Amino acid sequence: MKYRNIIAAALLLALFSGSTGSLMAQRKAFNQENLSHYDQKPYHFGFSLGFNKMNFSLKPVESLYVLNEETNFEGSTYGPLYTVLPRADFGFHIGIVSNLKISPMFDLRFVPTLAFGDRYIDYEYQRPASSGLNGNGPAKVSQQFEATFIDLPLHIKYKSVRINNTRAYVLGGFKFSTDLSSNQFKDEGEDGGTIYARSAKNDFHYELGFGLDHYFYYFKFSTEIKASFGMRNLVYPGEALPRIFTNSIDRLNSKVIMVSFLFE
Repeated sequence: MKYRNIIAAALLLALFSGSTGSLMAQRKAFNQENLSHYDQKPYHFGFSLGFNKMNFSLKPVESLYVLNEETNFEGSTYGPLYTVLPRADFGFHIGIVSNLKISPMFDLRFVPTLAFGDRYIDYEYQRPASSGLNGNGPAKVSQQFEATFIDLPLHIKYKSVRINNTRAYVLGGFKFSTDLSSNQFKDEGEDGGTIYARSAKNDFHYELGFGLDHYFYYFKFSTEIKASFGMRNLVYPGEALPRIFTNSIDRLNSKVIMVSFLFE
């Protein structure tokens, strides 16, 4: 019995020592900093990819009633306009990351990006009885705006203190965008559709966002959410008849939400 107690105590001590050593090793691995000298570099590069949600911020004219009264619908397949509303859609984007260290907490970032997506303007109007199309009830038409943006953003990034292998950050800045698929200069009826409204090709945005940096053994991975707000009124005179469609919009601004995954 005496020897059994000694053997049991020795086994318990060995198990306790082993588990303590394993916990210490795991804790050491958890607290080990990856890429400890990464943020001391004056600059670094990478790439980003992600998805986006493109939309418009649309302000209609103050009184659609007055606009309808002033518009001549005689001989037209369109009648008085009820509503004009924007509609969002999803897209994706890819970019190249260029990061310049300004101070331990601030970076200057240039991330040229190619973004693809769609957005729409939906019109609801009254179909005139003379159109011969199922009476004079309500009807809808939509203008699709295919977007292929080349974005040239310049951001200031403010980083929090690094905790182990993670740090948070916020960023803000401006960007210039040009839409390679803009219908500003397309001919009426091109691609088989009527152009009810046109949008300008070039725009300037201000941007705000936040994200998390995580340091792995070989690279830094970041997740980022960013909102972009266009500053230019994009509505452009069109030739669609009646011109009530274009004339119903007082102001049209771009609005984009971007979720990005960055590898640096």
